Amino acid sequence: MWRFLFIAFLILHGALHAAIWATPKPKGRDMPFDPSHSWLLGGQRALAVAMALAVAGLLVAAGVGLWTYAEWWRSVAVTGLAGSFTLMVLYFNPWFLLIQAANLALVAALVWGAWPTKSMLGV
Repeated sequence: MWRFLFIAFLILHGALHAAIWATPKPKGRDMPFDPSHSWLLGGQRALAVAMALAVAGLLVAAGVGLWTYAEWWRSVAVTGLAGSFTLMVLYFNPWFLLIQAANLALVAALVWGAWPTKSMLGV
């Protein structure tokens, strides 16, 4: 059960990155924030989209790797989560604070805590 929840989380987390940064901004609508504007880099939509799609690919690959019991899923997940954290720092908005905390907690748990355990994943 936990394994499937974590797989779903990784894949959906990746899909959300693609949805937030790669979808065009609706014309004539006020949005709560502009995901293509960086506080550090200015208006860099192409960079934001490229980073978001790379992160999405890594997170989806990690989910698929976990699904297929591949040994490499953990390192790909850590890379994707670190990329997610970097992307959200560069294109910061207060709406991202909760997921930023989740990204950091997951990286720490995956790297130093050996979480989720093999028995939890059914391996």
